[in-house]
Amino acid sequence: MTVQAPDALAIAERITERLTARHPGEFSFELVHEIVLDSLRRYRHLDHPSQHARALTAQLASDRLDALRWTSLHRDAPRPASVLFVCSGNAGRSQLAAAVLRAAAPADSRITSAGDLPAARILPAVIETLDEVGVALFGEYPKPVTPEFVAAADHIVVLNCNDRLDGLDGHPFRTWNISLDSTSGKSGIRQTRDLIVAHVRELALELGIDVRAL
Repeated sequence: MTVQAPDALAIAERITERLTARHPGEFSFELVHEIVLDSLRRYRHLDHPSQHARALTAQLASDRLDALRWTSLHRDAPRPASVLFVCSGNAGRSQLAAAVLRAAAPADSRITSAGDLPAARILPAVIETLDEVGVALFGEYPKPVTPEFVAAADHIVVLNCNDRLDGLDGHPFRTWNISLDSTSGKSGIRQTRDLIVAHVRELALELGIDVRAL
């Protein structure tokens, strides 16, 4: 007998139950379920077993709840640096920028990234070129721009993204005119990395972050 994979909506129900139990009394089942279903829809272009869309859905929903908590905790008080980097697929440039700034920023900062249409996975060459400079990307994955991520960000940086970026919903952002040079192989991605590092240094100085580690 062939065992079929569970229905996507059944999986969404299980994810909702897990996340609601993880945050007792903090978020209602209805709110969590709405976020889980929306997260599932945002990965519908990856709806194939090899793309791990359902696992990505669970992680995205969890991160969106964390962003909601961040915004709530810091609503009435000065909050640490919070930066959102955005590019098209969140598989290259925005991941590079977030990883570099995260490596230097204080532990209580919120440094994240997202994309207009997230890819299935981060480019391996991006992970390798970050490893070369001692910067890790453990636990990161391509994710879409969501209202929670935008609301939690005090600074939004868009890296040469030609999409409409409706997800930013009118929030102000700055643009870095940086393309990902993947056609030249790893050497091209190294050049992109180094250019991003230079831009991140300037942003870090503006935010009062020690750049000696960059």
